[in-house]
Amino acid sequence: MSVIQDLYHIFDKEYARHLASRATKNGLVLELRRNLAYLREGLAEQLPAAVILAGLEEAQFNNASQAGAHFNAIQKKSLARHTYGGVREFDKYRGWSTEQLINKAYERIATLKKLTQSADGLDLSARLQYLFKFLMVLMAHIDGVKLKLKSGNRT
Repeated sequence: MSVIQDLYHIFDKEYARHLASRATKNGLVLELRRNLAYLREGLAEQLPAAVILAGLEEAQFNNASQAGAHFNAIQKKSLARHTYGGVREFDKYRGWSTEQLINKAYERIATLKKLTQSADGLDLSARLQYLFKFLMVLMAHIDGVKLKLKSGNRT
């Protein structure tokens, strides 16, 4: 009977670890979606860059990074050209893993937040628009969908 109890105990611990890992990854994806939605609305309403950046969240990413989460488990495939509609500005990310893309997204957010704190009067609108496009590509990659351009512009 002791062996069976030990096996149940091991199973319970492993299953709890699996659930915690899945919850961490789901929380990160949800945070990315919320950041994308907030960025979209902030840019549409023409809010100041500092206000938009202050509203972007990083807590789930920080928690997942500290927990040692493997972001490649969110999407095992690397970024393909058809995912970003062949837009040339994203060619440099082709073949990147999900982990590399997520780390780059949060690196950009952290960098832009530091820039707003250190440089008054710096126009970050173009950088925020690029961050928005990058997050769109990242979410398309995670969801496994292909982005389509409305116009023939692929630059």
